[in-house]
Amino acid sequence: MTTKKKLKGMKNVYSVLCLYVLSVCSANAQISIEQCMELARNNYPQIKQLNLIEEAAKYDIASVSKSWLPHLNISGKATYQSVVVEMPFDIPGLQFNLPHDQYSLVGDITQTIWDGGTGKAQKNVLTANTEMQKKQVEVSMYSINERVEKIFLGILLLDEQIKQNDILKESLERNARQAQAGIDNGIAYKSDLDMIKVNILNCEQQKAELLSDRMTYMTMLEKLTGTDIGSQTLIMPETNADILHQEIIRPEIELYNAQLSQNTAQLKQLNSKISPKFNLSLQGGIGRPGLNILKNEFQPYYTAGIKMSWDIGALYTRQDEKRKLETQARSIESDKETFLFNTQLDITEKQNAINKARELLEKDDEIIALRESIRIAGEEQYSNGTITMTDLMDRIDDEHNAKVSESIHRIQLLLAIYDLKNSIGYQTETNNQ
Repeated sequence: MTTKKKLKGMKNVYSVLCLYVLSVCSANAQISIEQCMELARNNYPQIKQLNLIEEAAKYDIASVSKSWLPHLNISGKATYQSVVVEMPFDIPGLQFNLPHDQYSLVGDITQTIWDGGTGKAQKNVLTANTEMQKKQVEVSMYSINERVEKIFLGILLLDEQIKQNDILKESLERNARQAQAGIDNGIAYKSDLDMIKVNILNCEQQKAELLSDRMTYMTMLEKLTGTDIGSQTLIMPETNADILHQEIIRPEIELYNAQLSQNTAQLKQLNSKISPKFNLSLQGGIGRPGLNILKNEFQPYYTAGIKMSWDIGALYTRQDEKRKLETQARSIESDKETFLFNTQLDITEKQNAINKARELLEKDDEIIALRESIRIAGEEQYSNGTITMTDLMDRIDDEHNAKVSESIHRIQLLLAIYDLKNSIGYQTETNNQ
């Protein structure tokens, strides 16, 4: 074998190994409900608004910052005056003859040296408004968690039902073989086997329905997360997991706090409106006449100084605006307290639902054990001819229904746990920032 053929063979072996590793990895890939929530959040179109809000805020703050840059204003004019200043008497050696046509070109540079805190107050209001808008987006996006929760746990419930359906089918097939053996030995009726076959067909119908529902749920979850998770295994959450924190950290709380911060910034902005402002002014130009009106010729000139402006008209409405903002703050605080009160009631209800579901699960284990014992005894009794196939089918159905009820109660417990987490608020990176 040549070296070239050896290398080609090694490449083929390497490719096969890579495909095998990828298939094993994809088969063993798992995804949790929390990961799905994070994927759904990042995939949701509304999340783009967070970056847009930040970008718009940068432009607004940059515009406010530019108010401290020197402002240049250039103006010019040409006029003709019907009357000009004239001396009422003649002074020997002095000619005073102002022109009727006058011209000027002026450049005015103004530099703010104290704005009374207006710029800083504006930036604080813009920053607070930006945070409030972002929190509003977070509140509207929070409902994604509940949608993912319902779909994810719905898939797990379907998986449990499919699993129990397969177990029931195996049990029926085992009894079908026993019935066939009884028919062959002349100790069983063909109708017994037909009864089992009908139940097997019912199992196959139910499984087809369950698989169809699962496909629908999986499609919805993939659309929410924007990820192909059909080949991944959904991780069953722990039913004995305790809620590590009881402090309410819902995004609505952050929104109320952001509204209060905005209100505080607006109150501080009122103070800046009544503060005096100082500007440094430098003016230069050329005109006829210039500053010396006695000369009838074009003259360059400049002036420099400090200018103060104080709009005391803001004092007239300050108290009304202040009271209005204080009223708004009290309204926000009231809404926040109402939300916390209602959420606490909701948390109490969800906690009771968790306790109820756990009690049902504890009884389910005992019921399943007893139903399994009754079914095993029934199979033996049928073999001995002491009960009919109808009685045995009833016992098999009872055991199956007990197992299905247990899986439903387990998912109900998980739903109650995640409903409680949803009411309290998830510990995400956004909350920790």
